[in-house]
Amino acid sequence: MSGAEIIDRGFAKKFLRAADAPLDYGVYLLFHDWWAEAPQKAIDSYSRELASIPEAAPLLASRYISEPLSLERLAECAPGTLGHAYRRFILDNKLEQNLGRNYRRFNEELTSSGKLDRLPPDLSYMMVRGFQIHDFLHVLTGYEADNWGELALAAFYLAQLRFPYHAMRVAVTTAHMAFVRPGLIVDAMDAFVDGWSYGRSARNLNFERWEDELDTPLDQLRARMNLNREKFAV
Repeated sequence: MSGAEIIDRGFAKKFLRAADAPLDYGVYLLFHDWWAEAPQKAIDSYSRELASIPEAAPLLASRYISEPLSLERLAECAPGTLGHAYRRFILDNKLEQNLGRNYRRFNEELTSSGKLDRLPPDLSYMMVRGFQIHDFLHVLTGYEADNWGELALAAFYLAQLRFPYHAMRVAVTTAHMAFVRPGLIVDAMDAFVDGWSYGRSARNLNFERWEDELDTPLDQLRARMNLNREKFAV
């Protein structure tokens, strides 16, 4: 058996820092740390996983990033529509800054910073697009913007996208509950199991242009994407 080190030990210290206190050194920072020393085989495997998802190709080819939405546009959406529910979610959770963010510029800034130099273009694009549609997925799945809802949604993402960011969220949380706060085990695992099973049973949400569906009834979208079911743990 080979004794070669695969995970960079400098990165491992940063992972443990995140596992110590996930809210102080979050997965977003850890995700960027990883690329500098990530094994090329792992990067290539993630690229193959993304390319293997049947729904991915059209969106990856288009590199679609929506222009910023506004509360005024969402206010035009009738009750019961995706846009109406999305506006309510944004206001209830004080996420107006997310709504107005220019994700096209954000993508350009990340690229020019050099932080993503080893991140393959498809993964880089999906990271930015994933941030842009994150709140839409909260609305569609019904997961709240609280600790358990975010953990469940991370597992939902991982079931559908198999992306390193969400794998790291699961890994950091699991390490934190295993070695620091065992009292989290039941609630965290309930959230992960719920999100994973929900994501596996639903149609893939990550490659849709949800901004084009603002005036579509939410119930209709949930039926189309096989999201009509009762969550059993979260």
